[in-house]
Amino acid sequence: MMLAFAKGQEVRFIGHLDLMRTIQRALRRSHLPIKYSNGFNPHIRLSFAAPLSVGVAGKREMMEVPVEEGTTPEEFMKALNEVLPECLQMVSARPIDDAFPTLMSLMAGSVYSIHLPRNQHTDLALSRFEDFMALKEYVAVRRTKSGENPCDIRPFIVEGSAETTDQEHVIHLTTVATPKEGGLKPTLWLKCLFEFAGAEPVEATIFREWMLARNQQGQLIPMEEYQHA
Repeated sequence: MMLAFAKGQEVRFIGHLDLMRTIQRALRRSHLPIKYSNGFNPHIRLSFAAPLSVGVAGKREMMEVPVEEGTTPEEFMKALNEVLPECLQMVSARPIDDAFPTLMSLMAGSVYSIHLPRNQHTDLALSRFEDFMALKEYVAVRRTKSGENPCDIRPFIVEGSAETTDQEHVIHLTTVATPKEGGLKPTLWLKCLFEFAGAEPVEATIFREWMLARNQQGQLIPMEEYQHA
């Protein structure tokens, strides 16, 4: 079963391992017909597309849970949501077969919304948003599996836009990810924007709105909509 779930603001500081343990316990309490691994110590073969950065909330995070045949998506969501807190709920479910690619292999990008309270620092940063997006390159220190290294972050950005109300600025950002390079953390991108504008950094509320895959034509689409050929 392929599932999309919301990780609310209340649990945005919970790390990925704790999130996995929470969902595994909820699956056991749900009494759903989950498939377990073989061997001396059977466990739930739970898999995720890509972990969220600590401090970032997610509206449609993707995971896969192997289940026995005969369980409908509606039954699965209802049973699991009843044993999960309101800040951690399933929002969609879809059966997939064994030939479906792993979600991690499908991960091709993310759509974020970044909410900033209005003040002199955020107003200054947003006044330079278009100039920042127009840059051909911007080198920042990026943390990867091999350590911290200088990296041009511009190729990770597909598109971005910003809107402003009386209370806040909201930045919409679409990023790409590859198996080799991974993805770009929105917090690093935001830090670079403030550095570029010469503004003092301000704490933001960040949501990952969608996780993206590429369809057969190479276009970025919500992972939930991916159809295996």
